[in-house]
Amino acid sequence: MNWNYFDITGYISVVLWLCVPLLWITHFCRRPRRWLCHIALAVAMLAFVFAKINSVNYVDKIQPDRSEEMAVWEAEQDAQRKAMEDSRGEDVAKIRFAEDATGDFLDVAGMDESDRKYMEKINEPSVPDWKKDKKTRSEGRKKDDSVEGKIGASVAREGIDIDSADVVAESEPVMMAAADLKMANSIDGINLKLIRILMVIAFGIIIADYFRRINVYQEAYCPLPFPSEWVNGLTPLPAVMERPDPARRSMVEELLWLIKRGDSFLYLGSDHYVINKIPKSATRFAGVFKPVDIIRVSADEHGVNDDFVFESLWYRRGSFVVDSAARAEQLMEHFLELLRKRKATRAKVSQSVHILWDFDTPIDETMLRDFAKLGRATGISLVINKYRKS
Repeated sequence: MNWNYFDITGYISVVLWLCVPLLWITHFCRRPRRWLCHIALAVAMLAFVFAKINSVNYVDKIQPDRSEEMAVWEAEQDAQRKAMEDSRGEDVAKIRFAEDATGDFLDVAGMDESDRKYMEKINEPSVPDWKKDKKTRSEGRKKDDSVEGKIGASVAREGIDIDSADVVAESEPVMMAAADLKMANSIDGINLKLIRILMVIAFGIIIADYFRRINVYQEAYCPLPFPSEWVNGLTPLPAVMERPDPARRSMVEELLWLIKRGDSFLYLGSDHYVINKIPKSATRFAGVFKPVDIIRVSADEHGVNDDFVFESLWYRRGSFVVDSAARAEQLMEHFLELLRKRKATRAKVSQSVHILWDFDTPIDETMLRDFAKLGRATGISLVINKYRKS
């Protein structure tokens, strides 16, 4: 393998994009998942930057090696001279001297005028076509009468030779045979194309990973109000779960998190520190949508009945806070009756509803089993704060 196909930046890009699949494998094998798939995208983008630098500043400047063409051209010149020598054998000089030039093997003095001119043309040093093009470009620069040309001439008179500066800038280019140059360009194109494909895949993995983690408590991030039908179709929402210890967020932050992702909640608890911290309204998605009301329901509240609470949660019209254990048990029993009817008609909430139980008294086991069945069918989740930490 020719290691001159790439510059150091090109090989750095290869090492970087080789790390991308390793980051993906580690991300999928590790629990809880964090940011490795995002790092993989950043590494792929960095690999593309190095690959582009290598392509523009190195591969595109590789020069073809003309040594083989020069050898063929010199062989053709020698063959022409040999053929002339054979055809003009009687004109070949009988005596050769050390100071004779290459074209002095013929006795030009003994030829007539037309033959002499023909031989002078043959003996003139010829130039390959690619050198002629280069010479023409050089002469074009020397005869530049433009303003830029005059400025360049004045700079040269002050001690800076523009042509010599060009020579220094273009000194010692990387030379390759035609086959190697073609291979270098091919590998460079494959490298850039492969990195682009990896970046597209990395972006797709991030999107898929986001939806796979959105209902996983320890791994979810960046709450966004996506339809629950999409989210729960990829990762089902647990019908009944215990809030882990230690929790990722405080209870107030948990409730606001649920609203940001477009869901509604019913907080049933007696922790007055938490209740006093819960705002009267909250916004979804950085205030883009209309604020959601958070209504407090006390034990002696008769204006807010259980049906109103249930329907408001079902249609995402608001969230509620209940600080009475007796009223909470009454709500739970009534909710189970309504959920049985909704399950019979195969009705389901358009956006998930979360009921958080935060009382010292544990919830009834029969009620838990019923919620596990009905919540899964209707899209309602019951979260139990077993450790009572705000």
